[in-house]
Amino acid sequence: MTKTVFNLKLVAPLAAAIISINAAAQEAPTAQGEPMETIVVTGQAANARSDIERQRDSNKVIAVQTSEAIGELPDANVTEALQRMAGVFIARDQGEGRFVGVRGIDPNLNASTINGMSLPAPETDSRAVALDVIPSDLLASLEVFKTLTPDMSADSIGGAIEIKSINALDKPGQTYSVNIENGYSDLQDENSPKISGKYTNRFDLGGSELGVALAASHQERKFGSENIETDGVWEMMEAEDGTEAIGAPEIEQRDYTITRERTGLAANFDLKVSDSSLVYLHTLYSDFSDAEERQRNSFKLDKGDLQTISANSATWSDATLDKSLKDRKEEQEILSLVFGGEHNLNEWGIEYALGYSHAEEAEPHRRDTGFEQKHLELGYSSAGDIPTLFASDAAAMDASQFDLDEIVIEDNYTEDEEVSFRVDVRRDIEMAGNPSELKFGLQERRREKSGDLNATVYSDFGGDYTLADFVMNDVDYGLAAFGPGISKAKLNAFINENLGSFEIDETETALSSARDYVMNEDISALYVMNDIDFGRANLVYGVRYETTDFSAQGYSVAESSEAIEGAEEIAEDVYATEVNFKRKYSKLFPSVNFKYDYTDNIVLRAAYTESLSRPSFGDLNPSPEAIEYDEGELEVEAGNPALDPYEAQNLDFSVEYYADKLGMFSVGVFHKNIDNFIVTADVSSTVDPSLYVGALAVDEAQIYQPINGDSAKLTGAELSWTQGFDNGLLLRANATFTDSEASLGLGADAERSDKISLPSQADLVGNFIVGYERDALSLRLSTTFKGERLLEVNMEDEAYDLYEDNHMQVDFSAKYRFNNGLKLSFSAVNLTDEPFFTNNSGYNGVYEEYGTSYVLGLTYSSF
Repeated sequence: MTKTVFNLKLVAPLAAAIISINAAAQEAPTAQGEPMETIVVTGQAANARSDIERQRDSNKVIAVQTSEAIGELPDANVTEALQRMAGVFIARDQGEGRFVGVRGIDPNLNASTINGMSLPAPETDSRAVALDVIPSDLLASLEVFKTLTPDMSADSIGGAIEIKSINALDKPGQTYSVNIENGYSDLQDENSPKISGKYTNRFDLGGSELGVALAASHQERKFGSENIETDGVWEMMEAEDGTEAIGAPEIEQRDYTITRERTGLAANFDLKVSDSSLVYLHTLYSDFSDAEERQRNSFKLDKGDLQTISANSATWSDATLDKSLKDRKEEQEILSLVFGGEHNLNEWGIEYALGYSHAEEAEPHRRDTGFEQKHLELGYSSAGDIPTLFASDAAAMDASQFDLDEIVIEDNYTEDEEVSFRVDVRRDIEMAGNPSELKFGLQERRREKSGDLNATVYSDFGGDYTLADFVMNDVDYGLAAFGPGISKAKLNAFINENLGSFEIDETETALSSARDYVMNEDISALYVMNDIDFGRANLVYGVRYETTDFSAQGYSVAESSEAIEGAEEIAEDVYATEVNFKRKYSKLFPSVNFKYDYTDNIVLRAAYTESLSRPSFGDLNPSPEAIEYDEGELEVEAGNPALDPYEAQNLDFSVEYYADKLGMFSVGVFHKNIDNFIVTADVSSTVDPSLYVGALAVDEAQIYQPINGDSAKLTGAELSWTQGFDNGLLLRANATFTDSEASLGLGADAERSDKISLPSQADLVGNFIVGYERDALSLRLSTTFKGERLLEVNMEDEAYDLYEDNHMQVDFSAKYRFNNGLKLSFSAVNLTDEPFFTNNSGYNGVYEEYGTSYVLGLTYSSF
């Protein structure tokens, strides 16, 4: 379903104001009494040239995008701005870009820093930072480093992302800008306002100069999605009539209504004490909230008896249909403070920085409520991307037939805090008559991530209630008929008035709440490097030594009919054992980066580097994420604190051609040998289920856990092309092709193939941008493509491996600059209504639609 009507009632007043302001400006005389003339602006070409020059000058393989170039694209945050750069793709959540991958590699294998210091992650399970919390209005530039030098942290196999916020000393003096926008989501028919502004100034302090840069941004975005997904995987099933085919245990229809608010604040102070001395304080604060209301139908097919099945249809008798409502609001905060200085002392120089970063995520008063109807004949009449579900009983969607089954109320809090310090010392020396810079330094990082997770499960409500007591109109769900929904207002009123009389399910409450954890990670690093200038050539080589001290504390919790030795009984038949884990490891990371200006137009590069990526905190968590046991069926999502980090040896070669006018073409190849890669696998065939259910009988188990594979090889090629034309046309294209092979280390007796592609690796990542600029008009049509990725591995049969499908999105932006400092902008995102789709062997995993969104904005700038 795609709606195409734009809400003109809300954009018309903004458009009228723009026209009137511009008309008044055009009629207003100048100081000499003459009409003002239109200023010709060539922003796209100038921005592209600036990005290319910075890339050419770098002694590493790098991609650059300045704030001005970002402003030409329809991107609201850092993540979505990064997706336009060569070799970069994004992982989306509800259609919005959140996490960033480089060279087709898992986003968890990148490092992200802002103003030179690492960013913490407020999410419970992630090491990768969801960069969508940082508005693009706060940026000076984005840099993606694809090779490393010893003065950079080694924790990056995909790439290192450096975010630089605005700096007043880079501006000519006092500057300011104000931007107002209104967005519109056609799927939800909702409007989303945004306002942002920037101010910079330089102050003469009598022999020194102070630069002050301030930026603020606030957006409230209302949107949603429609989804159908399989809980579990499609697998071979046999029906009672003897038929056999691939079938699904449970299929869910989901309808999301979402409100996301982002507030970003930056205040940067740079004091130029003298020509050779600078001290600074850079601050960033981001507040992000995500309010989500999810209506869900769960066709619990495997709760019934499979009567008949074919390749495209199946029918179950005595099955169960659940209707549920999730009502939750996540609130995230990120604070980054960096104090530092740079001092040049003749041949010597010193830089230092002290950083403090804090991130937190609170999920207060989350409510999940379920209604249940049993003994139904359910099934699907078609499979594929969007299974067509049916209920034979006409009363299956009768609200009065759904009994109130369960209410879960959660209060969750996650905190991530890091204190870091670094000092870098350099000395200008000569090497065989060539100027060079010797550099050495140290870095200390102290990080703690903790989670306080609490869930109370209620199963008796002091009476018999049905969905009819809380019903609302049928849910507007474009993928199929959904039936009646659950009124959030009615349900919350009922809970607030009667919560004290509800009966707590002690067993489920204990299982759901024993998930607290504390993880500490201390990293110490020393390095030395030499940067030699040979005239047309440049060589940077050196070594970095890093030590990691990791500890984790959590709980192993199990439901058991018998006591478990060494465990504490926290509820009837529920036992918890405290888990403590410690490990320490060190590694040496050599690196060499070589650059050679073969001609005035051709640059050759080669690099050898070694790096690592530490496992995500969700993978390391000693406390299981979820344990579900029902009538002999067990499903577990668990972490693994004993995971080894990824280790990689990286080779890079590239040739870059720079035209005399605006033009650049580059081709590069890279190869990575990766040890200890991590994959989420169904390990039920190798893990004892009694760890989670004690002596309870288990007929069928699905235990998902991250494990270390053996080794992997990844080889890729990267192409990038930019060409500007005298007629105002600008073309930019890039593509990264990767191919990988990883070994699970299963041994010769394994039933499935030991070889897989590297998990979460996309085989093709590409961008194509057509820009046009003439006088005051600027247009951009942008296409991004991300290839298929392996998400989950089944250790017994590769047919059940889960893949994310190809994704190609088309966006458009248009800007018109008036002659009085005003700029009118319009953008359309996801013009082709591209869905998100995952599958195993072509069968539905998740199919989700987001629709197209539009933004109309007005900016006033003093420059």
